[in-house]
Amino acid sequence: MTNRPSEYENLIKQRAFEEVQSTPGAVEQYLRNAENYLTSAKAVDPTLTLPMFTMAYEGYFQLVQAVLEHYQVRTKEAGRNLAIQRVSADLKLGPAEFSIVNSAHNRRNSTSYHSPFPPVSRQEAAMLVSILEKSITLAYQLTGTSALKPSSTATPKHP
Repeated sequence: MTNRPSEYENLIKQRAFEEVQSTPGAVEQYLRNAENYLTSAKAVDPTLTLPMFTMAYEGYFQLVQAVLEHYQVRTKEAGRNLAIQRVSADLKLGPAEFSIVNSAHNRRNSTSYHSPFPPVSRQEAAMLVSILEKSITLAYQLTGTSALKPSSTATPKHP
């Protein structure tokens, strides 16, 4: 068992999270995925705010999954928002940054399944990309994972 902070133990006791065995290589893959989402978000034409915003949100959620995997927990029903809150605190997001991530989560989940996604401003998309970029470094530190070499995160070339 990994040495988990007491907040995670309490969430297991409250049945918000469940204890699981870590999958070998999963933390590294989640972090690699987050890096790939970041690279893609930064490569998108800045006028295409929805794809940029979506990639940044998905990249951030990969970091959430990496930290949960590191602490050997998974969310239970309706625990995704709680997981984002807990991991955002671990990644030391300030109140303004957390508000942006939380808003992105709510917008994605409250609208994507029920109505068209509302417009995203350039500023919102850029701020979420910035938060993802900052948080990747912190996620590597928190999980004790070595940063991947640039060549290991490159997208394979197709013939």
